[in-house]
Amino acid sequence: MRHSLLVAALVALPAWSAPAPRQPARLCAPQKGFSKFEVAVLGSGGPRSFGRAASSYAIFIDGTARILVDAGPGAFLRLGEMDIDLTALDTVLLTHLHIDHAGDVPGFVKARDLSANHPVSFRFFGPEDGGEYPSTTEFIDKLFGEEAAFGYLPKFRNELKLDATDLPTQPSAPVHEVLREGDLRITSIAVDHDEVPALAFRIEHAGRALVFSGDLASKNDNLARLAKGADLLIYDASVLDPPGSPENLYEFHTAPHRIGEVAKEAGVTSLVLSHIPPQVDKNKSAVLASVKKVFSGTTRFADDCRRIDLTRP
Repeated sequence: MRHSLLVAALVALPAWSAPAPRQPARLCAPQKGFSKFEVAVLGSGGPRSFGRAASSYAIFIDGTARILVDAGPGAFLRLGEMDIDLTALDTVLLTHLHIDHAGDVPGFVKARDLSANHPVSFRFFGPEDGGEYPSTTEFIDKLFGEEAAFGYLPKFRNELKLDATDLPTQPSAPVHEVLREGDLRITSIAVDHDEVPALAFRIEHAGRALVFSGDLASKNDNLARLAKGADLLIYDASVLDPPGSPENLYEFHTAPHRIGEVAKEAGVTSLVLSHIPPQVDKNKSAVLASVKKVFSGTTRFADDCRRIDLTRP
């Protein structure tokens, strides 16, 4: 009797099927159809973890991802979420070697390696050494050299050729030409990030110019010189106007009012504020108001996954 009741109960149960696999949560939707000159914001956050990836940008030349500017933690995830094809991405520009700008370099290199079935070449351009900081050449060697932390990687899947170039970071150094290929031109200049060797980069293509400030205090006019007449200046905005942030941070970062002054002096067309920490995120209106007191061009905040087409007016 008990057996019959058990069978009847089991028969009455709905048919079982395996649950559908859960899809990972995405902040970015896969994105296609990039223009002749476009930037995709992979990371718009600062060093703290609060929902934004740290500083990183993918640059599209003639519709193809070719250049990575910085590789802060989270860039690896955003590249996958946006379904960016890494097949032709061969150039990495590092503004400086703080973790929030360079921490995802190993993950990016491995992702690039796994996207190919042939030898892969990279060109890394970044600051020379100074103080406690290695040069870019040393940094890449300590990551991927024969006895390095990830020394297995260059022979793990494909043969990897990793070429690094150290760029001048003396404040008096002139604008330096990093690379020229056809109408693609990249230049750099030293910027003041306290004792940290640091650079800003300018990328020119298709008759347009895009500038990345990196982290800097902007106590000199170097960035304004590099950004002269640029269509877009992406400026790291990590502090509030004094005394809204700790005093020591103004040795490393630019206050909003000063950002406006530099953008005006450079005569840029538009400005995007990025590298945003929680305190700036909570005070966006005040930050924008301060910038706009000086700079009359278009100003907006960056967000992870934002695309900016340089070929549009």
